[in-house]
This record gives sequence, C-alpha cells and structure tokens, in this order.
Amino acid sequence: MPGSLVSFSQELASVVEQTARSVVAVHARPRFHSSGVHWSPGVVVTADHALHYEEDLSITTADGQKFTAEIAGRDPGTDIAVLRVKDLAIPVASRSEGGYRPGNLALAVGRNKESINAALGVISSIGEASQTWRGGKLDSVVRVDLALHPASAGAAIVDAAGGVIGIATPALSRVAVFAVPTATVDRVVKALLAHGRIPQGYLGAGLQPIELPEHLIKSLGLKASTGLMTVSVDENAPAGKAGLLIGDVLLDFNGQTLSRTEKLRPLLADAVGKPARLQILRGGALASVEVTVAERPGRE
Repeated sequence: MPGSLVSFSQELASVVEQTARSVVAVHARPRFHSSGVHWSPGVVVTADHALHYEEDLSITTADGQKFTAEIAGRDPGTDIAVLRVKDLAIPVASRSEGGYRPGNLALAVGRNKESINAALGVISSIGEASQTWRGGKLDSVVRVDLALHPASAGAAIVDAAGGVIGIATPALSRVAVFAVPTATVDRVVKALLAHGRIPQGYLGAGLQPIELPEHLIKSLGLKASTGLMTVSVDENAPAGKAGLLIGDVLLDFNGQTLSRTEKLRPLLADAVGKPARLQILRGGALASVEVTVAERPGRE
C-alpha cells in the first residue's frame, strides 16, 4: 500500500509538472498574480476578473522569462480574457479527450511569480449549457471541488491524464470553483481575437415578465404560462422598426419560449445581424413579427 500511494503521488506530480510548462503567471493586479494558459500560439487565456488594469501587463513563464502582454479582448460573462504575447516559445496546453464525469479527479495547475501551485479535487457535477449570472453562455457547467490557490484564477483545470478540461474561475459561483469548459473557451477566444468583444444582441424594448391569463393559455394552446410584455419601445431600434408596440407580449424567439428576460439575452447574442421570428400576443390574439437583431450600442 505505501508503495502504491507513493507511485500515485509521483504520477500526480508528473501531471502537474507537465501541465505547468504551458501555464504562466499573469501580472495584472497590485501585489497579487493570477494564472494563464498558453491556449494557442501567442495567445494566453486567463480569468477576466483578475485583470485589475489593462496597461503594462506582463506574464512570467516556467523558466522565469518575462514577456509583455496585450489584451486582445475580454468577456466578463464567461470570466475569460485573452492576451496576445509575442515570441512565446512554450508548449500550447493539451486538451482533455473528454469522457470525464462527476467523481473523476481534477487538478488545478496555476503559477505565481516564484513557483507552480496545484490543488487536487474532483469534478463534483456537470450540468447542461447555461447562462451565467454575468450574462455569458457556458456550453456546460463544470463544477470542481477543490481549494483554489489565491494565484490560480485563470489556472488550467486538468484531468488525470493532464488534458485541460477548462479554465479555473471562482467568479461565476459563490459556492464552487467552475472550470469554464474548453468548448466555451475556444468559442470565446475565436470571437475575442476577431472582434475584441462578445457581441451583445439588442432589441430596443423594455420588457417585463407577466403571468398569462389561464383562459388564453387554454384557448390558444400556449406552451408557457408567462411571457415578456413590452413596456417601452425605441422606434429607431430593431423592436420599433419591426413594429412592436407597447403592451405586446413576447411568447417565443425563433421557437424558444420566453419566460424571463434572462433567457432572451443569450438568444439575442446568437442572432446579432440575423433576422429572427418573434411570436407575440397582441390584443388577445397570436401574431408573428420578424425582427433583425442589432448589436447593443456602446460596446466599442
């Protein structure tokens, strides 16, 4: 038994050592460091909430080299920020092959200026695609049960084989560390490198959830008992141009039922620049309106 424990311990240390070659210390806040992962050549991913300033950023690699970094884009919704780093000659992090499930071991591998830091835990749960409280979209919700080192925001969360499951963040939940999954990171990195931001959809209508009358639910065969009533409409915005009126009740967006405003936000983000169909309730009757979703102003 002692030999087995020693062997297990050495294997974990080897996984940490291997992963750490792709993990950097990010210097973007006073006195404290965070971590980052070399995601693709010259591109480092870190936790957005850990970037307290945007200028004079730098990173430190495993061999102690220091590089200047520039912010390519930030997405507070998923707590992901992307840094560009020239001449970064360290390995790109390897991805997990998938198949992990609750109960599997998970390691957080981060770095401060002086050394590697690591934490061992398990994947506690894996949920379906969801919107964060910050308005971002996660392709899956991966919670990990481990004690995250103070410098490990933005660290790599890896499986027992050393493949990256996601990026560590304590900012998306008050009770758990999340691993922002690789599919989400890949999507966000692509958008941030292309646009510097994640486009936010915009209708230009003030909306309020309301309960629908029981007799209308039955007579019209509605799928939900609530909808979103328009309480204001900007005539120059997509909602106004599409002919939405104050008092209209939005029932679904491209076939997705609308029970609360939080559900509409990610649907709009996926439809920026595209025509969408809104089913509405107007004067007690069903109607359909086509609207072309715009990008929220003031995002440049």
